[in-house]
Amino acid sequence: MDINIPGIDIEKAIVNSGSEELFIELLGDVYKLMDEKSDLVETYLREKDLQRYTVQVHALKTTCRMIGAMDLGEEFFTLEKLGKENNLEQAVKLTPDVLDAFRSLKPFLEPYASTGKGPQKEFDKEAFSALLNKLLEAIDDFNLGAAEDITKQLLSYSCDEDLADKLSTLDKYVSNLDYDQAKELIRQLI
Repeated sequence: MDINIPGIDIEKAIVNSGSEELFIELLGDVYKLMDEKSDLVETYLREKDLQRYTVQVHALKTTCRMIGAMDLGEEFFTLEKLGKENNLEQAVKLTPDVLDAFRSLKPFLEPYASTGKGPQKEFDKEAFSALLNKLLEAIDDFNLGAAEDITKQLLSYSCDEDLADKLSTLDKYVSNLDYDQAKELIRQLI
């Protein structure tokens, strides 16, 4: 394997994500959510909303650990502790450097972000519903690999634009480990 990304422990990442294939998928997912998540952290910090700030940096800590960016994960953990301690001053001081380090991974992750596969399966309501129920189970078991896998299967169905948008949102929730929002959306879809 010739993946070489500065600051990322590839072996640990493969163990954390379950397989090399899932690790590579995860890199693409992280690439897609980087800007949005970083912007949210900055917005919540600007608004002095430490509760939401803490939720976001917690998610980024988990994300970094999943992809083997252990040092960065520790830095986000520090930010999370500052948020929980309501230490706005230190959070304001430390956050920009941590986010810069996170964003500096972007060019290294870009090659993993291309999906290239559009929907191809004929829509089958029963099979689709069964997958949604399996996805709920996977999320309840915190089985990231299975959740990602099932989401990819759901995305392979051809469906109308409205459902396609919802699936895209669901994919984002699963990738971002936003499991509560994912479960809520799954229940709506069922």
